[in-house]
This record gives sequence, structure tokens and C-alpha cells, in this order.
Amino acid sequence: MIMSESVRKMLRAKLVVLGRDNCGKTALCVRFITRRFIGEYEHKREVTYRCQKIVDKEAIELEILDTVNKECVGPAASSLESSIKWGDGFLIMYSVTDRSSFEAVSRLKRLIDHVKETLGIPAVIVANKCDMENGRVVRTDEGQALASDLRRCCVLKSGFDWWCRCSFFELSVAEDSSAVEAACAQLVREVRQEFQRHLLAMDKRSRMLQMRHALKNKLTRSKTMQW
Repeated sequence: MIMSESVRKMLRAKLVVLGRDNCGKTALCVRFITRRFIGEYEHKREVTYRCQKIVDKEAIELEILDTVNKECVGPAASSLESSIKWGDGFLIMYSVTDRSSFEAVSRLKRLIDHVKETLGIPAVIVANKCDMENGRVVRTDEGQALASDLRRCCVLKSGFDWWCRCSFFELSVAEDSSAVEAACAQLVREVRQEFQRHLLAMDKRSRMLQMRHALKNKLTRSKTMQW
């Protein structure tokens, strides 16, 4: 039986913020939830924030996991994988003043695809600290090219285009709360789209099973009548 429209709406989502230390993960979470900017944090443990937001005129309950710096290899990898398994969508951050944080993005995206065992998992890349032009070491076009490459890799492996997305935002958490809102809202949209794609796949499977069951019953009745 196909679910009603009200049941099919995604009412809550779990988002995970990933990235190296000092790229602004906690500042972004606080900015998104409260619109306030706090520059200094002692970020020694994971924190889960909860809030309700309106995205495209629809309310959604969000749990946002603010992760500590974790590497994709070694002892920390299992903890990172646990965080990835928990999430529905991922915001991968780097700082334009730190090339090592930029280089970590591809590794994190590959790990997400590996842990989730599927392609097309909702992910948004956020380049932070664009206000610090004097310290910039990662150009805007490099970030755009990275997002495009990750998107293209997904398409080549999956054979699909419309749901293989890896959106890119360059912003300053310190100076622009609207840009933070836009990046997080885009991730929520992509999570919703993936949810709908999953429901459509379930509906298709359900219809196929119903047709198979009906055909089996028809064949059974036919054999019974012959006897």
C-alpha cells in the first residue's frame, strides 16, 4: 500500500558536520541555530545540537552532530565511521586558509560513500573564512573544481545524474549568517530528495512484489481449475 502524502514527508533529519580542526565547524553550527557568531571554542568532544527549522516553507526537526577532528585512517577511523552511519546528510568543511583541511575533503567524501555503501549520499562542501583574503591558500575555483570532480565521480560510478549532487558554498561564518543558512538549507533539500528517491524505490519494489504475488495466485487458480 502506498503511503499518504503526510506520512511521506520527512519530518526530521540527522546532519553531520565533518572537517579538520579550526575550519569553523562549531561556529557554523552555532551560527545556523542561533544566528550568533562566537569565534573561540574548546572543541574536545562531539556535540549534538537539536533545533527546528523552516526550509522551503516546511518545518523539519534537525539533529546536527558537530564532530571533533578525526582522521580517515588509524584508531579514530572506527569512531568516524560510527558518526557517518548515524547521519542522513553531510556538511564537509574546510578553511581557505588551511590547505590540509581542503585536501581532507576528498578523503572524507570517499569514506562517506564507503561506509554508506551507496553513491549519491547528500553532501555539501563548505569553504569557510573567505573574509581572510590575506591568509588564503585555497582559491575559489579549486573548491568549485573539487565539488565538480566529486559530482562527476558519482555520476560515472552510478550511471545516474539527477540525484548525484555535491553542492559547493564559499562563505564566512563570521560575517554572513545568510550564507550559512543557505548552505544548511541546501543540505536539508538534498536529504529530502534522497528520502523521496528511497520511498520511490520502495514503492516500485512493493508494486513488483504485488504483481508477482497476483501472478502466482492466478497461476495457482488456473492449475486448480484444470484439475
